[in-house]
Amino acid sequence: MTSFARLPVMSGSSDTTLQISREQVTETLRNVVDPELGLSVVELGLIYDVEVAGGRVAITMTLTAPGCPIHDAMKAWVDSAVRTIPGVTSVVVSITFDPPWTPDRIRPARLSQRDIDSRDE
Repeated sequence: MTSFARLPVMSGSSDTTLQISREQVTETLRNVVDPELGLSVVELGLIYDVEVAGGRVAITMTLTAPGCPIHDAMKAWVDSAVRTIPGVTSVVVSITFDPPWTPDRIRPARLSQRDIDSRDE
């Protein structure tokens, strides 16, 4: 899991930050497509964790292989997509290869976030 410990905490009496949900982030990430496989990062099971705290979003994800040539680009695509969500103020994208990705993680697009969460338990 990614920690928000390194991100600054803003406090005050008037909080105008919009509520952002994990599901909203996940749905947005369905628009980030791996150009080699033609599936979204969600369908491929590349997203390991999404944390939301106020307007801050932290994503832990993997790639299909450690030597993936689109490593930096994929991180940037995920960051850019999440920043389109109203209320997002910062995005941290962390890449991990633990556990390594396998094709068993591919999920049909028709599964809901609740279905995905229950499969990961």
